[in-house]
Amino acid sequence: MNFLLLGAGASKAYSDSPTGVRMPIARDFFSTFSRLDISSNPWVLIDGLLDFVIRIKGEDPAEFFSKDVDIEELYTEIEENLNLYIGEEATLERIRAFKAYTQLIFIFSATINSIQNGSVSRPHSTLAKKLSQNDMIVTFNWDTLMDRALKLETGWNTDSGYGFRPKSIYRDEWQAPSDSQSKAPQLIKLHGSVNWLSSHPMSPKKDVILTQESAPDTVWVYEGTSEPYACFAGRYTEGYEDFSYGYYPPNILDDRGRMVDDGHVLIRARMKLPWMAEGTASDKGLVSIPLIIPPVKKKNYHGYGMLFDNLWENAQVGIEKAEHIIIIGYSFPRTDLKSNKLFTDAFMNRKNIPYVTILDPQPERVAYKFKFELGIPDTHLRVLKGYFSEETDIDGLLKFTK
Repeated sequence: MNFLLLGAGASKAYSDSPTGVRMPIARDFFSTFSRLDISSNPWVLIDGLLDFVIRIKGEDPAEFFSKDVDIEELYTEIEENLNLYIGEEATLERIRAFKAYTQLIFIFSATINSIQNGSVSRPHSTLAKKLSQNDMIVTFNWDTLMDRALKLETGWNTDSGYGFRPKSIYRDEWQAPSDSQSKAPQLIKLHGSVNWLSSHPMSPKKDVILTQESAPDTVWVYEGTSEPYACFAGRYTEGYEDFSYGYYPPNILDDRGRMVDDGHVLIRARMKLPWMAEGTASDKGLVSIPLIIPPVKKKNYHGYGMLFDNLWENAQVGIEKAEHIIIIGYSFPRTDLKSNKLFTDAFMNRKNIPYVTILDPQPERVAYKFKFELGIPDTHLRVLKGYFSEETDIDGLLKFTK
């Protein structure tokens, strides 16, 4: 069994985007966003983010975003600012802070969807062809490059291929998932995915609360559409490939939404602005949001019930069983304590030593980790210095030879 861990370096391999832009990393995210057409689309809301930069950070947005801004540091600041305003008296300030918090999730997803909105990734397709149904792919990436490649080249499907059963899958309309198991590698996405959806949250006083009636670990999955779908303010955007969509994903139609407390009334309102074109699609249903774990230092996995606990457990089992572990473009940042603990715990449960291959343009620190922290001897460790790309020898990558 092969266990493949895909980091941001794997996504950088995608070179067929019609935007001419490659997937961003933490420090070039906003410069990447600014090069995309969506950055000037009035439906792509950034007013909450601009308000935070001007009012809280006291900086000029154009100057601020021209620098190498680390999205993890910025998002952590936004979350810390949100947590300053708690209780009945902080309602207005909390609303302003929460707007920046949620808008960034949409901006992250819109950027990724725009870049991946082209042909299926050739490096990912070549990799998918060579994998067996016993292999496991684990990724921290939000993009759907591997998802599309697996669907094209194998028997993989969204009904069961993510390691959980979605409540519904959008294929021109919301459909119940089938009971058939895909005879393909399992794709475990430890930080969520832009095509996983949840209900748009609210945070009136303290906690971030999902507006759905379903359990918090419920996931809706978007696969594709040929017709406009219902979404916020009817702002459907056409021209997207499967597994990608415009700024607004489809609304949820099979959940009536969270019931309000006794003595309260839920009001749904939206400000109409003269300079913003109105959407022409339906706006019925429960407004959705991409289900991704934002890049903050203290990540809130528990806001989605047992969903991520189960996914991380699946990944750990995969590491424990794998004969060959392949790391592609992931650097094991020291601040990501959970991913480091994942491997430490899994290796403690192993009864034998796996073979490990590292493919990275700067593999030295990752190799040091496996050799001196996880105890992989030179005989079982192979280091390939380079990028994952169309030129990567996939057969050689999957077959361990020293």
